[in-house]
Amino acid sequence: MNHDYEVAVIGAGHAGIEAALASSRLGSKTVVFSINLDSVGNCPCSPSIGGTAKGTLVREIDAIGGEMAKAADECFLHSRILNTGKGAAVQSIRAQIDREKYKCRMKHKLETQENLHLKQAEIISLERLNELWVIKTRIGTIYKSKCVILASGTYLRGRVHIGEVNYESGPDGVFPSNFLTNSLEKLRIPIKRFKTGTPARILKSSIDFSALEIQKGDEIVTPFSYDSENIGKNKIICHIARTNNKIKEIILKNIHRSPMYKGEINGIGPRYCPSIEDKVMRFIDKESHQIFVEPCGVNTEEIYLHGMSSSMPQDVQTQIYRTVEGFENAVIMRFAYAIEYDIIDPFCINPTLEFKFLDGLYSAGQVNGTSGYEEAAAQGLVAGINAALRCHNKEQIVLSRSNSYIGTLIDDLVIKGVDDPYRMLTSRSEYRLFLRIDNADERLMPIGRKIGLINDFSWSKFELRMEQKNKELTRLKNTSIKPTYESNKIFSDLNISCKSINAECLLKYPDVTYGMIKKIDKNSPNLSKDIVNRVEIEVKYEGYIKRQVKQIEKTKKMEKNVLPKNIDYFKIKNLSLEAREKLTKTNPLNLGQASRISGVTPADISVLMIWIEKNRQKQKIQDLSS
Repeated sequence: MNHDYEVAVIGAGHAGIEAALASSRLGSKTVVFSINLDSVGNCPCSPSIGGTAKGTLVREIDAIGGEMAKAADECFLHSRILNTGKGAAVQSIRAQIDREKYKCRMKHKLETQENLHLKQAEIISLERLNELWVIKTRIGTIYKSKCVILASGTYLRGRVHIGEVNYESGPDGVFPSNFLTNSLEKLRIPIKRFKTGTPARILKSSIDFSALEIQKGDEIVTPFSYDSENIGKNKIICHIARTNNKIKEIILKNIHRSPMYKGEINGIGPRYCPSIEDKVMRFIDKESHQIFVEPCGVNTEEIYLHGMSSSMPQDVQTQIYRTVEGFENAVIMRFAYAIEYDIIDPFCINPTLEFKFLDGLYSAGQVNGTSGYEEAAAQGLVAGINAALRCHNKEQIVLSRSNSYIGTLIDDLVIKGVDDPYRMLTSRSEYRLFLRIDNADERLMPIGRKIGLINDFSWSKFELRMEQKNKELTRLKNTSIKPTYESNKIFSDLNISCKSINAECLLKYPDVTYGMIKKIDKNSPNLSKDIVNRVEIEVKYEGYIKRQVKQIEKTKKMEKNVLPKNIDYFKIKNLSLEAREKLTKTNPLNLGQASRISGVTPADISVLMIWIEKNRQKQKIQDLSS
């Protein structure tokens, strides 16, 4: 049998799926391994895709040519746009999905993809030999590949904790990967230990939904994918419950039995998605916390309790859940647990997600220290693209902070590192008004097209959207709203004294919507909800967006100042000691990256700028003399 491949992907979770699909679609012969084929595309925690900032990641994945958005649209049960009462920069889509349908859909996509083989195997070792990676499975099969993408999720030396009980396991009771970490350590890859957790699953018929607050989805569902149309209406209703003081008392009384607080868990847990016992201990004065009650699918009675992850013993969990109003008779189908796992230190990877010192080895997803399906999928897509480009001797891509949340995510990982599981937040981007969910295609689809992941159908739809938007923006600039009964009423409500006003200027008023313009301007075209939203945002936020674009241009100038590889920062005079240490550890590619390293001051950047200019002058003199 021929076991030679161009790209091998270890792990078939959200990162592995995107990596394998991207590399195979770009013409590389690819193999993807999963410890258990039944866990391909699994959502071991929340049965949802998207959320604040995360929904924008999903849109960006779609804009480049990834799969997650399309799968979420096909499998959604309940969808809504978050933060509609706030500004455009923080609005995003979140969808409950049918967990089993999503898994089956993604597995079938891998099975039917050209140039791609899906195999059940536990990888136990990696070795570099004659410019190829030699991959060994638990049963002794040997594979060879030009590139390898590590997408092992939370499987590396996974250990589950439930109260006083702990045992080796991956998520959802799947076998852990106990041998691969040793192989990575032999390659001198630095390893850290993280922890995450998941709530219990409750039998639907044991819940009194009449005691819960109803959370409806949007009347008109907004799809994640730019290719999706008429994906239908919401199929289910979600609910909200709350914790109470009695739950706090139960947790405080039994906190000594928590493996986290007993010191049995060494891994660092997530800052932004803490367990219920963590919430109680951190926010001791808070009387209650929200619980989002979410179905796991159409053909299952399991209910997921978002916000109630725990590692407390079973008897304490039962007390806690049955103290929530509406859950007095709750039947627990799966108990909550915490899971510890190994990650690689992301300081040792480049923005391409290739290891700095191991050619052809890439890393993507939770193994890089992130949390969340969306963050994993985004990294997997980038790693898959770059592995394929490397195989074909093409220049690899680096997404920047200024063009995407994906670029921001990767830049944070490789420049700042991780002290706890990294979650994408809108606050992590200094350009969040520019990096909105509505314009992901404008920012990234040309990149996906150039790479070869955007087909003619998707590209023609993109060109039509841009034509419609730009045409309407131009029309509004050149249109005057003249006095009519409807316009006079609007003018009066807004205290506008002039007899006529430019349509674009009128739309800039906070209380004026595009729908109001359309009512009083009979020449307004019939545009889709998506185009109307873009037009309205660009008109209302025009000044702020222009200011952010100027900031982006400044950053791009900094990033054009490339720093040589293997530079000895300890030989550069006037750099602070901390800067020398941090720059040596991080080894930034350019001045822009260097400026974002904690401990590197503006004064240090000035020293580097002078050093770069001196080097350029030296090079010019050498070129002239030769």
